[in-house]
Amino acid sequence: MRNIKICVLTVCMSFIVFFCPAQQRTGNQRADSLRAGLESQLDEVVVTGTLKEVRKSESPVPVTIVSSKFFRRTSTPNVLDALYLVNGLNPQVNCNMCNTSDIGINGMQGPYSMVLIDGMPIVSSLSTVYGLSGIPNTIIERVEIVKGPASSLYGSEAIGGVINIITRKSDQSPRFFLDYNGSTWGELTGNTGFSTKFSNKVSTLFNVDGYYYNTPKDQDKDGFMDKTLQKRISLFNKWDFKQKYNKDASISLRYYNEDRYGGELGWNKAHRGFVDFNELDDDATSEGYNADFVLPNGYTIYNSKYAKGFRVPRFEKDAEKEAWKANVRSANPGAAFADDMKYQESIYTSRFEGVGRYRLPIEENITFDASYNQHNQNSTYGTEIFVADQKTLFGQGYWDREFGNHSLLAGASYRYIWFKDNTIASANGSFPLVTKMPGVFIQDLWKTGKKTSLLLGYRFDYDVTESANGSHKNVVHSPRAAFKYIPNTNNTFRASVGTGYRVVNIFSEDHRALSGQYKAVFGESLKPEKSLSGTLDYEGRVATENIGLTYSLGAYYTHFFNKIYPVRNETARTLTYFNVDGDEYAENIGASLDIALNFRFPLRITAGASYNKAQLIEYERDEQGNKTGKNTERNDFEFSPRWMGVYSAGYDLTEKFTVDLTGEWKGPMLLPTQGNIKTYDGSGNETGSVTDPRPERSPWFTKMNLQLAYRLNNGLQFYAGVRNIFDYVPKNLLVNVKDPFNDLSNPDVYGGLQFDTEYNYTPQQGRTGLVGIRYNF
Repeated sequence: MRNIKICVLTVCMSFIVFFCPAQQRTGNQRADSLRAGLESQLDEVVVTGTLKEVRKSESPVPVTIVSSKFFRRTSTPNVLDALYLVNGLNPQVNCNMCNTSDIGINGMQGPYSMVLIDGMPIVSSLSTVYGLSGIPNTIIERVEIVKGPASSLYGSEAIGGVINIITRKSDQSPRFFLDYNGSTWGELTGNTGFSTKFSNKVSTLFNVDGYYYNTPKDQDKDGFMDKTLQKRISLFNKWDFKQKYNKDASISLRYYNEDRYGGELGWNKAHRGFVDFNELDDDATSEGYNADFVLPNGYTIYNSKYAKGFRVPRFEKDAEKEAWKANVRSANPGAAFADDMKYQESIYTSRFEGVGRYRLPIEENITFDASYNQHNQNSTYGTEIFVADQKTLFGQGYWDREFGNHSLLAGASYRYIWFKDNTIASANGSFPLVTKMPGVFIQDLWKTGKKTSLLLGYRFDYDVTESANGSHKNVVHSPRAAFKYIPNTNNTFRASVGTGYRVVNIFSEDHRALSGQYKAVFGESLKPEKSLSGTLDYEGRVATENIGLTYSLGAYYTHFFNKIYPVRNETARTLTYFNVDGDEYAENIGASLDIALNFRFPLRITAGASYNKAQLIEYERDEQGNKTGKNTERNDFEFSPRWMGVYSAGYDLTEKFTVDLTGEWKGPMLLPTQGNIKTYDGSGNETGSVTDPRPERSPWFTKMNLQLAYRLNNGLQFYAGVRNIFDYVPKNLLVNVKDPFNDLSNPDVYGGLQFDTEYNYTPQQGRTGLVGIRYNF
């Protein structure tokens, strides 16, 4: 039935293309336009591949450009949603309840992707999953994507690739602009901005972006919301300055605030911050039970800063409930109770960012960049409380100059990361994790001939990290080489080999595990995770009177080693972190194809397909992570599909009326299931087992979107569309939904499936209609 729908839609699009009365250009005009379009793509300036402005055709490093025009064709409110439609990128939903997401590149998981704003590494760790959705499309000029390791220029985290979000220049922005839309799900998105010039040298851009969604929906009738309720606002201000010798300077500031929560229907927000009451006696010499008040992170504290009271378990009989309350009151006469607490995940986020660039107003090309961000987060995951603060400071200076056929670039950088949370990992906030990382880098872009060029780069970083549970010092070397060959203007070949690395940063990403009753320990002086990658790319172009075509083929291999993993000790309640043994590693093999077609009639088509096999080669281990043999086995990365792709088609029905079809498709990916779990009776005798009913791999699926836009001469545009036309939503994502706190099943004693929120592979939002208005003046 779904295939029939696809065929019908394809036929309808074909009818529109060939029979609707669109304004036609003459053959020569259209051919000239096609050739000009291809030439303009080659002349586009990119900076992410080499850290300096070069034409895309001259860059030895392939760079994918996503323009602001593309964002307007997708009806997406933020950059995260739009990047679903870029081939090779895999934005992944991490949690069914709080709907957080990050972005993987070429099969690698989100933490191994570096996200930059105007070239500055200020989106990382906490902000990767809680800040990307707040970057509005209206302030973006373009997004540049480099797939593959890029640590020789950008340092830590650039293992899978780099996504550089480049904001608009204020002197090139509309004097006033707005974009407002509403959806059939009850979502309201509003964006307003303006720019002004104070003189020929000073201009500014200001933008306010807001999102509101407060309509709980439960289409699959499991008692839990399909989409997280959210209220967020983002304020952005950028100043641009022109100086002597055509040197520029800029500073931009952004403030982001969000309140999101999801979970069981009917949640009472007053219950936020109520925790489980645990009887725990850490003193072996004491007699009996002393009723320590223990938060889920294992720390024996109880005050209003972290918890407001105790959740009442879901007893089957009222008499059991009252007996439990009496027991708690005997230890704390003033205890507050949440009698009917629903499972929820609630996140308050407050974030500030500052980015600055200053090019010295002299003949030499000397640039100084700096950024600072502060991320504050207050989260509750059911009865777990996670409070975290992160500050990141980055600065770099570099010099570039032409010497004949050589374009040299050299510089130095310093990154400072300060992170603390309320878990044992940072001694309840008294001993934060601190990373200090100075580095130097050098690069030579060498035009070895009329048709060839060679890029050589090297970076040296010194990583010093201190934490409550261990410290380490590491020297990191990151070389890179890239070669480009252009036999003619219509064909380009590129090859590269490079390294990527990522310093130890376990706390911010493993907060769900670390906010449990486990102490994090470094089992050794941890080394940075590293990768070595090789890529081959070919790009071709064809322009005739009837068609303009660009296409590219790419292949890559990545060897990933020093992966960090935890060994869990249930008795000591510790998570001890090690690097994998030398015979354990990960590898990532893949290829991609992208095409873009422009026709003599006003039709545009793009399509892309990627194949990726990402696997971890490791020893056979038990549930605690201990080796059980000498043989190694291959296991696929979770949330990494072998096949995935994107597609889009745009047609101008008239000069003012445009229809755009966009979509993505994905093949099966490995998902985290609980497998087969043994069950026991009250005496500890094994009674059988239960198997997780959810399939280990997701099905093939596609999500398609349609937008109609009508433009008036005065800069006003109306648009309407449908997201997820075929109403595809994942099924059976949750287990044990009637007992999310595991009160009734008590798996620690009796075994059985536990409620979890990590099993997901695409957003649960079904078919959604929307209407909106845009205006540029």
